[in-house]
Amino acid sequence: MPPNGALGSTGALADLKDVFDRAIASSAEITKLTTEKKTGLDATKQRPQN
Repeated sequence: MPPNGALGSTGALADLKDVFDRAIASSAEITKLTTEKKTGLDATKQRPQN
């Protein structure tokens, strides 16, 4: 267990930042892929002309 204090807190914050950075990158990739899939599906739908 890291010591309590500045160094321990800094390390924990750095670890959390890494976790959040990875989560944000994953979320961005998922958003990109789902947007591409949705665009493809929308292009194949026939929409009624009003």
